[in-house]
Amino acid sequence: MSIWIGKGTDNKVRAQLDFQPQESHLGLTWEEVTEYKNPDPKHLLKTLVVPSQSEKEITAINYVTELKSGIRLTEDVTLTNDGLVQETIYYYKQNEEKRPVVMVSEVYEYRTSDLEFYPAERGMYSREKKWQYYFEDGTLDTDEKNTKIRHKVYETNRQILDVGLKRRTNITRVLSEKIGAILVILGVFVDDEDTTAKKKAYDALRKLSREFSTDFTEYKSYATTDLYTAIETETALPWLSTFVPTQEQLVASGKTQEEATMFQSYINALELNDMQGKTIRHYFVEKLKGNVS
Repeated sequence: MSIWIGKGTDNKVRAQLDFQPQESHLGLTWEEVTEYKNPDPKHLLKTLVVPSQSEKEITAINYVTELKSGIRLTEDVTLTNDGLVQETIYYYKQNEEKRPVVMVSEVYEYRTSDLEFYPAERGMYSREKKWQYYFEDGTLDTDEKNTKIRHKVYETNRQILDVGLKRRTNITRVLSEKIGAILVILGVFVDDEDTTAKKKAYDALRKLSREFSTDFTEYKSYATTDLYTAIETETALPWLSTFVPTQEQLVASGKTQEEATMFQSYINALELNDMQGKTIRHYFVEKLKGNVS
């Protein structure tokens, strides 16, 4: 069965089955389609906004302050290796369904003079921030007229340092989460009657943080490199020298294929793949530099 869609200048449509209408039938332009989508789908945000703002252009709606009472959006944030916010997707949770509403993507440009440094040490020159909005059916609207873009140039050292502090703080947070997880997965720390393996792992990380508190503070604020050497030469914390094997290395060491597959599934789920084939110490330093995820 053929479907013919006729569209007029008013953007209204009519459907015709089985046979091709004449070009001028009902004053519409006709086209055969295999899949039809409403030419004017609603953005989900339009259904969540307070009525007084519903007639705004989609790019003018404030998706935080102009929502109906009781509606709050949750967010999923993706970071670059060196701690920059790369993408944020805001969701509306309705019962058990999680529906995307807004995607905010960010692209940064480093200062040319800093390109010789490690990624985490480079100063920012500019940022392009782009807002795109989802239709009710979950597809992303990529039409330029419904996309908001803003550019920012970091003109002062204070602005550059502020961005650096945020991103290197992000790095240390991610580092703590990932190393805490791998220490538990590898069984470096295990549960006992007094405490859990997870708590032991984070206690070990806090001990390291306290030992090098000045270095961590300077690293986050000013990207000084003394912290790399401090971690590389630390000898009082043996867990830093723990090797994180690949799936193949586990099998070669005598583990069963099932055990190795289970281990790899944890690694994949927690996105710890950049640690494999290295010691925790090596990963720690490379993550501080912004070289790994």
